[in-house]
Amino acid sequence: QVSTAYEVLSDAEKRKVYDKHGEEGLKEGHKSDEQAKAMFRQFFGREPDGNVRIVNRGGQMMFMEEGEPGPKEDIYGNTNVTELNKDVYNSQVNDRIEPWVVQFYKPNNDESQEIRGEYIKFADTFREFLNVGAVNCRQQREVCSQASINDFPAFRWFGEDKNAPPEVFDEGTPSAKTLGKWTSTLMPDYTRVLQDKHELRKWLDDVKPPHVVLFTDKSGSPPLWKALSREFNGRASLATVPRCDKNGVFKTPLQREYDVRIPQVIRLDPLHEIGKVAEKFTLSLKKDVINLWMMKNIAVGKKAGPQATFKEWSKQRFEAGDCSPSDSQFCFLWLKAGADQAVEDATRQLAQKYRTDPIKMMWANVELNPSILEAFGLQDSDVTDFFVAFRPKRSRFKVHQGELRFDALDAFVDGVLNGGPLEGKLKVPRIEL
Repeated sequence: QVSTAYEVLSDAEKRKVYDKHGEEGLKEGHKSDEQAKAMFRQFFGREPDGNVRIVNRGGQMMFMEEGEPGPKEDIYGNTNVTELNKDVYNSQVNDRIEPWVVQFYKPNNDESQEIRGEYIKFADTFREFLNVGAVNCRQQREVCSQASINDFPAFRWFGEDKNAPPEVFDEGTPSAKTLGKWTSTLMPDYTRVLQDKHELRKWLDDVKPPHVVLFTDKSGSPPLWKALSREFNGRASLATVPRCDKNGVFKTPLQREYDVRIPQVIRLDPLHEIGKVAEKFTLSLKKDVINLWMMKNIAVGKKAGPQATFKEWSKQRFEAGDCSPSDSQFCFLWLKAGADQAVEDATRQLAQKYRTDPIKMMWANVELNPSILEAFGLQDSDVTDFFVAFRPKRSRFKVHQGELRFDALDAFVDGVLNGGPLEGKLKVPRIEL
């Protein structure tokens, strides 16, 4: 079949091709090779249909497409792989709002046929949380040409940013396993990986609720969890505790703190020092099921209103200016030595009531930071927990006397904010946390 005739030598642009490829590329009867195909792509802007011959007809140089032998039909019908034609490709991939993995293939290509089963298996695994597509380059030659596809099969990752170039699969022989590993490394991850109590506490203080944690034996966030983190980014906070021991023999530090099976998803109440388990997800770890559970928690949180808690008075926060000598705000400090459910409930109510006031409410573990007690002259007290009103810029403070219950603490805070005197003077030149 003759596609089009070109007068090579009479055209300046075609002369450049001739100068580059020489007579060999234009010789009559020359067998199709990559050189002829490259010239065809340059002239026509698409992939040729099969082999190409360049012949001389009456002094005119012409390209002849010989047509490819073998099948043309799509090979991924009735599977979890979406066959993409030009219109769908342009709307869903080129103008994408979420990631895609796309295989470009030819049904008459042996390698494309050999990978079919593995690619279907890959799509079956990722179907719940990733778009998996395929383009038949015998039927959609323009799409493949625009994507610069010359070898088959070819795999591309199209990320969230539609203006960014795709990532090319180059991990050896494609299989469900290698494609899955490659895809997992490219999926956007909005989770926080947590290794210890300090990282957990900082995460609880820094992000918005609900706080949802996955305990997994994997080395990082699994693809399902990454997909959920992307879907709920800005609406919920997800974290991962990796490398947990399923058998419970060699538990990670955070695994030891909670009674969880592996894998396990839990929602944390951020008030406790390391976060208390507010709810365990006990249903099937499927994306749609977890999605509904997450939506329920978000809805409950919105109904309850903004959640406020005491934040940890850590060295990092102190050095950043929280309740440091340069801070002119009132700081209310809960200095605690252990867990007391009644006190935790009282401080939660207190933080909620004063969440819109220009004050800071912090907590610190005096067992880990005993020097804090010395700063407020409390080192010889028999009491374990204290509540202190502190004006750091003036180095003045007042210690609450009495039970740490909401009504009493509320009256204490209200009295300080309404002008009650801070009689105490800081006992050390500088607090060390």
